[in-house]
Amino acid sequence: MPELPDLTIVAEELADRISGRSVTDVSAPAPILVRATPQDLRALVGMTVGPASRRGKFLLLPFDGEATRRTLAANPMLAGRFWLLVEGGAKVRVRTGLRLRFDDGSELRYVDREMLGKLYLVDPERLDSIPGWPEMGPDADDPELTIERFRERIRRHPGELKSLLRNPRFVAGIGNAYSDEILWEARLAPLRRRSTLRPDEIDRLYEAMRLVLREATTRLRSLVPPDIHLQHREFLKVHLRGGDACPRCGNVLRQIGGSEATTFCRTCQPPF
Repeated sequence: MPELPDLTIVAEELADRISGRSVTDVSAPAPILVRATPQDLRALVGMTVGPASRRGKFLLLPFDGEATRRTLAANPMLAGRFWLLVEGGAKVRVRTGLRLRFDDGSELRYVDREMLGKLYLVDPERLDSIPGWPEMGPDADDPELTIERFRERIRRHPGELKSLLRNPRFVAGIGNAYSDEILWEARLAPLRRRSTLRPDEIDRLYEAMRLVLREATTRLRSLVPPDIHLQHREFLKVHLRGGDACPRCGNVLRQIGGSEATTFCRTCQPPF
């Protein structure tokens, strides 16, 4: 699942490589993923692509025309990926949901082997019409999310810590992988309840969140480009490393759950 660091790098690459390009063709081979009519998609032809950005787990791609503007808000969910292809480049062998061609012969595709992603084409002033958008909390890396604001927000959200970090109403952009990394860095158990946290542990959670996301984003800038469709997890310290030695204490990492597995160290992350 692409999370905040992954999508930040994708947005940076797209902003650098396709901003200013004109759309020459649009198609939706898997229209079930696209919340737009065929007429809406055809209207993108001739529009100019603006700088991509990210909000939570959405990639935002703006389009400017002579009389109108549109924004493509793509939520890749579990398995969605973005491919940026040069003319005559490699062929995509994954199911394509949306294809955009540009005046330099390049092509952007959204592909999704699980067909779970959602692509919304909306007026940029109507992003709040996207389900869940109005309720979204601040991005987990938002400079305006100060430690004081974090302390205030966390009091409103009960539940277990891993679920809390993944709740976009609390903070946006964190998923299964980075919640494991943040909780390990903070030395807090994933199943521990928020109501049991001491003030110093809340501060530790905040600092771990900012550190892990900042370091991951920096690392991905050297790993991802130019292949924005590749997702890198090999540098993570604990996620999906159950059975390995904890990088901090050396004891065996535990892993619970199935496809959405949780990995943690029972020694470094005690239940209380």
